[in-house]
Amino acid sequence: MTIALHEILKIRILDAIRSVQPPGGWKVVVVDEASLKIIESACKMFDILEEKVTLVENLEKPRQAYQSLDAVYIITPTYESINKVIEDRKNGPLYAGVHLFFTSRPDDRLLHMVDSSLPKEYMRQRHDLFIEFHAKEAHVYSFESPSSFFKLYSPADTEFDNELRIIAKKLLSVCISMGENPLIRYQRSLDSDHATKALPYKLAMLVQNELDSYVRLNPGFPPQDSPRPRGILFIVDRTIDMYAPFLHEFTYQAMANDLLPIENGHKYEYNYTGEDGTQATKEAILDESDKIWVEIRHKHMKDCIDKLMKDFNEFLTDNQGFAEKDKAVNLNDMKKMLATLPQFQNMKEKFSVHLNIAQECMSLFERERLAETATMEQNCATGHTADGAHPKTLVEDMVPLLDNPVVSSLNKTRMLMLYIMYKNGILEEDRRKLLAHARITLEENDALNNLTLFGIKLLRASKNIKKNKKYRQKPSDDIQYEISRYIPRLKLVIESHINGQIDHTAYPYTKDPTGDPDGSKGTQQGPVSLRSARAGWYKKGQAVENRVGRIIVFVAGGVTYSELRSAYEISENEKLKKDVVIGSTHIITPQQFVDDLKVLRTRGYAQPPVQPQFQQPQLQQPQLQSTPPQLPPRQGLPPKPDNAPNYYIQPQPQSQQQQQNRYYPGGPGGYGQQQSTPPLPPPQQGYSSGGYGGYQQGYSPSGYPQGQPSYQTQAQTPYGYGIPPNQPNQQYANLQKPSSAGSSSSTSSSKPKSKLFEKFDFININRIK
Repeated sequence: MTIALHEILKIRILDAIRSVQPPGGWKVVVVDEASLKIIESACKMFDILEEKVTLVENLEKPRQAYQSLDAVYIITPTYESINKVIEDRKNGPLYAGVHLFFTSRPDDRLLHMVDSSLPKEYMRQRHDLFIEFHAKEAHVYSFESPSSFFKLYSPADTEFDNELRIIAKKLLSVCISMGENPLIRYQRSLDSDHATKALPYKLAMLVQNELDSYVRLNPGFPPQDSPRPRGILFIVDRTIDMYAPFLHEFTYQAMANDLLPIENGHKYEYNYTGEDGTQATKEAILDESDKIWVEIRHKHMKDCIDKLMKDFNEFLTDNQGFAEKDKAVNLNDMKKMLATLPQFQNMKEKFSVHLNIAQECMSLFERERLAETATMEQNCATGHTADGAHPKTLVEDMVPLLDNPVVSSLNKTRMLMLYIMYKNGILEEDRRKLLAHARITLEENDALNNLTLFGIKLLRASKNIKKNKKYRQKPSDDIQYEISRYIPRLKLVIESHINGQIDHTAYPYTKDPTGDPDGSKGTQQGPVSLRSARAGWYKKGQAVENRVGRIIVFVAGGVTYSELRSAYEISENEKLKKDVVIGSTHIITPQQFVDDLKVLRTRGYAQPPVQPQFQQPQLQQPQLQSTPPQLPPRQGLPPKPDNAPNYYIQPQPQSQQQQQNRYYPGGPGGYGQQQSTPPLPPPQQGYSSGGYGGYQQGYSPSGYPQGQPSYQTQAQTPYGYGIPPNQPNQQYANLQKPSSAGSSSSTSSSKPKSKLFEKFDFININRIK
């Protein structure tokens, strides 16, 4: 049984505090802001206080002197923190003695600063803990450094090399804390052309040098009596999978963080009904201490709702006082019944948190048309439909969604990015038409343009260029839900490493490995999927962990929740249990990734806009100027040289009147319908005859007469978007199984429907029992 990562970090921290045994037994713990966050990721405050600690104090704040107690300093090795420790002694010692613990090894300059300023009789001991990372979950670590994304990928940043050195030292902390001196494999970009294609190699070599130096100074590392064989460290960058950051995920944790305002992945505010029936806002912490969260976070939302309903009904059955009550058949019933159980406060709070999350996610799923959006996204990312066929109607499926005002601008941007990556670039004329339909903001257009920094091709000059087949996936029978077909590329790489089918050219070692740590010399005859069968080299009675050790994965520039889930799925595999630990500079959501892409070329870290303070208007008439003032240039894109390729996608300028009319002309075979009134936009903005294979039926989006949207009924349009103004909105009525009549699926009614989609029936949660 493997030890969870947060438990490993907790043991190292508490062992350091426990090692300090002053004569009186009691001590004070002093931390800085950075080390406090590391400690809080693994320990509760009472865990520290139980080690005979009187109080925990902040190094940056004024503190009271306790000259009879020793102080345990757990700080980061920075000049500011070390200088604070020295100042604590200058004006009269605050404590009887100092026990100094650094989260990682300081450089020689800082060590000299400490040794020359603190006498040995005052500084009782000094150690390096190597805990420079945050234990987010049992198998997840993070450096909590979103700014690293800009330092690594922005062409305007000059801190690339220094940032790699900082990351290498933090990865050293991860390896030492886990007792690993791993073999290192890194991603080699063979067919990509971007400025940071050497990032994984440079980082891998820096980590290798850090490990070699540590092993040379510590001959007893790693422990020789460890039952686990030597592990593997995979170092990749964000270009390994550019589909994953934009796709809609419908597993519980990923969907909640995509759609709801969850702070830092674990703080969630929700409305709660108290014992007296009053409504209040509460804050819930979604972490390893929440057993329900741990159990359902990687399940599909439909399975999560089933699990919540089952557990709640079992509670009613187990308590005889509620045995005669009717069982909850949907989330609304469950919510009403929870309000009538004040005596079970603890259970009530836990279920209320996840009940609110599930209901909010399902409401947004219906409101924002995510079923149609996700189907289109999956077709682009996988390269095939749910039936395994080649997607031939992507544009016809996408244009109604781009026209629909219900679909958010962010989701339209994500669709455009996925489509362009699937097509390996599009024609200039096509991108003009798509942007005319989508009407994304200038900032979102910047995000689209900045994909070129990751080797993504936006434009092409000919239709004969082949589509991007780099990450094209084969249809799988193991996929349960049609809108969750895509498998993160990182999971496929780890699986291929385990079963010995990895491409050694694409993922080389920093050093020649000794022996056969990854099973590449096994007896399997072909590729093996961990989702369906055990590896070919597995033998009866042989311990699987004796073949492959721990796998540590690091993604430079942000890791997605779908990739975190993949690490758990491999680790929890019943046939091949591997201890996969995954981490990154930070954990990203689609919203955050798009926001960061918007300002990537200018290096700015995406922050919410600051509202200007109100100023009293000037009463006096300002002096007229002879010439009008020059407006400052827009700070979105750098100036382009005259000979630079035209890879920027600029939205077509439109007047205010054109934007209000939203008229799309088009003759036979276009996406518009001929009207008696002359078209306001220029003709090239519509899809003319013969465009995209001469689609005949056409789609006519609602206009905006007098500035107000008019809605079409499902009978008025083949796509069924919109609800008549005076018709009651039946909950989730438009998103039933695609085989039902009147379905709002964006595919043609004559197209055969996949049976896989019938399993995705959580849209109408009233039907779940």
